[in-house]
Amino acid sequence: MRLSRLFLLFTGILLSLVLLMAARSVVQDWRLVRSAEAGLAAMQLTNLAMQVAEKASAERGPTIPVLNDRVPPDPARRERLNQARQVTDDAFTRAFEALHADPDSAPTGAAELLDRARLELVRARANVDRVAQLPEIDRTAPGSRLTREPIDQMFAVIDTVFSAVTLLSGAAERAHPDLAMPLVAARYSAELRENAGRLGSQFTSALATQRPLGERERRDIPLLEGRILQLAQLLDVQLKTHRMGEDPRIRAAMLELNTRYFGAGLPFIADMTQRGLSNGNYGLESGGFVARYVPEMRSIVQLRDTTFAVAREGAERAVAEARQRMWINLALAGLILLVELAVLFTIRLWVIRPLLSSTHAIRRVLRGESVRRLPAVRRTDELGDLQRAVAEVQALSEQQQRATQERSALIRELQHASTSDPLTGLANRRAFDERGTHLLAQARRHNWQIALVLFDCDHFKAINDRFGHAVGDAVLTQLAQIALTEFRQSDLLARYGGEEFIALASDLGPESADVMAERVRAAIEQTIFRAPDGLPMRITASFGVAVADAQAIEHVDQLFGTADKALYAAKSGGRNRVVVRAWTPSKKSG
Repeated sequence: MRLSRLFLLFTGILLSLVLLMAARSVVQDWRLVRSAEAGLAAMQLTNLAMQVAEKASAERGPTIPVLNDRVPPDPARRERLNQARQVTDDAFTRAFEALHADPDSAPTGAAELLDRARLELVRARANVDRVAQLPEIDRTAPGSRLTREPIDQMFAVIDTVFSAVTLLSGAAERAHPDLAMPLVAARYSAELRENAGRLGSQFTSALATQRPLGERERRDIPLLEGRILQLAQLLDVQLKTHRMGEDPRIRAAMLELNTRYFGAGLPFIADMTQRGLSNGNYGLESGGFVARYVPEMRSIVQLRDTTFAVAREGAERAVAEARQRMWINLALAGLILLVELAVLFTIRLWVIRPLLSSTHAIRRVLRGESVRRLPAVRRTDELGDLQRAVAEVQALSEQQQRATQERSALIRELQHASTSDPLTGLANRRAFDERGTHLLAQARRHNWQIALVLFDCDHFKAINDRFGHAVGDAVLTQLAQIALTEFRQSDLLARYGGEEFIALASDLGPESADVMAERVRAAIEQTIFRAPDGLPMRITASFGVAVADAQAIEHVDQLFGTADKALYAAKSGGRNRVVVRAWTPSKKSG
């Protein structure tokens, strides 16, 4: 495999591995981000579900006076109940909107539990309204459970909501294990709030009728107080064993809880319990009880909200850190990819490309092809040495090519000099003999006639004697140009010696040969030649033509004697004329 293809192959493999690792890292980081975001969303849903439980629990407060209202009923009590119901409905609405906006963040069954709790609440409210419309004597009769049953149904609503809270809180804890303690503390606080509310509900009927506590209340109040104290101990352990207990906000909330609820609320319940266990002289009615007890319970809600706020802040930090890690890893992956691309580009630019160009240059040199000179080499490494060596080989190859071209030109010049007349540029006698043989062979193949023409300049010696050899040479040169123009391109024209010229023309009979020679003669006669003094000179030429069938002769030289005699006859006859004679074989030839 070629080096360039091997480099591209390994480059592709390396880039693919880097991209695969980067994609894997980004996917993992994205999953962590999504998990952290889902945990945060589950935490928000947990808070909304806790608020549902709180509002539904708080709804029992205005429900109890309505159930124990006298005749005629107090409209203000019914209005407070309607307002409390609206607050609870709003809490349910917010929870369901959040569930529908991000259904993937909620564990399976949470939405169903909240929906079931809402249906249970609807049934409990219907029962409250039904009992509130009964006669007062039926509702307040000793041993009657008419007012207790709707409250128990509302307790069941809270239990169902807390089942959803447990599911949602578990999902948040799985996404953020380090925030499990704050979430558990928030859930304990919510349960503490509910048990505190149920504890206050135990005095509903007794306060309404101003009677001692019933058997059920006598049994449930100690159990609820025990559960409250147990939750308080669990909260204390959670806060002492986890660093969140050092948060000043949680410390303040715990101090407020101990001061308000455990320092005032529970002692008030203990006093009311003692009164209910004796003669039932409570000293206040349901409205006064709620006014004294419910405000102390707000410290529990405050602790719940504070611990949950701390947990939410931790979750938000975890999401931000996960996103930051994702972007950092993505930036690092991009940087690694850019560095790798830069390294690969540098290797290709500084290693592969010089190697390939040097290789191609050497191969072209070896094939004898022309090579574009490589640029000046400034590198000092091994590749620079290689490029300089290639440049030296190129220079040597160019020198050899120039020497070869000069030798070829010299050979062509020598060949031209050996076959041409240096003065007129016409073929010389040697070239005439070589080419004449080929022209004769062509005429023999076509069964043509062939004509040999001899002509020379009349009184040429007198021109040399009078004007000098330079003028004579000029006359011969011009005469040669006239002959080249007037003879056919297929005719063979040469300077035979001195002022004598010879031409060989094929496919011409005696008449045609005479016409052609006469045309050349007339052209020479009509040309104006200038002497050195500027005066015109009259130059003429005499022609002797020998014509024969090409099949009848074997060599062009056989026609030379006949043409020479015809030329002699033209000169003897007064010069500046054409004499044509047919060639006949001599006796020696025959």
